[in-house]
Amino acid sequence: MKEKFVNGLTNFITKNKDCDELKIKTIRYGLEGLYLSVTKFIVIFIIVIICNTLIEYLLLLVFYLLIRKYSFGLHATSSLACWLTTLPIYVGGSLIIKYCIFNHYIPYVVWLFAFISFVLWAPADTPKRPLIRKKQRKVQKLKTCIICFIYLIILIFSNNSTLNNAIIISLIVQAVMINPLIYKLTRTRFNNYQYYPNKV
Repeated sequence: MKEKFVNGLTNFITKNKDCDELKIKTIRYGLEGLYLSVTKFIVIFIIVIICNTLIEYLLLLVFYLLIRKYSFGLHATSSLACWLTTLPIYVGGSLIIKYCIFNHYIPYVVWLFAFISFVLWAPADTPKRPLIRKKQRKVQKLKTCIICFIYLIILIFSNNSTLNNAIIISLIVQAVMINPLIYKLTRTRFNNYQYYPNKV
């Protein structure tokens, strides 16, 4: 099904354009990513509807993707690995948000752990997406820390356990995703910018 989708759209896009081999590979790579994202969203959406955790899922999606946008982190190297990580994060995470009651101090312990992780390791790049420019890395780290402080303010003033739990889970997951240990366990190279000439 994926090959049919990718091949069909690739042929449609390149039909009236003069594309070299590299351009075609780039188009195919983008379409494969789009297909995977759409199918994952549909499957997860159906599951959370069945589990009655749609609100929890949407909150987790927003908080997690916002902090991940600037702190980056590990990416699955295959479609299967992506499924095996995405389902537990979003489906399992939404169930935890809905049914778990955390001690009053847990959110602040999690926040401190995540903040220290972001200061030490964000943004965490990957071999396919190295953050070569030093200035870009500093900006991304600053944005990550600002968002993290916004989350802390929400945790302090919000009495909504669902909202607070969504922040807690998003911080835990993202702190793990940028940790050098998880890179080592998955045999993924860490700090990939070090392998490129210094750039401003």
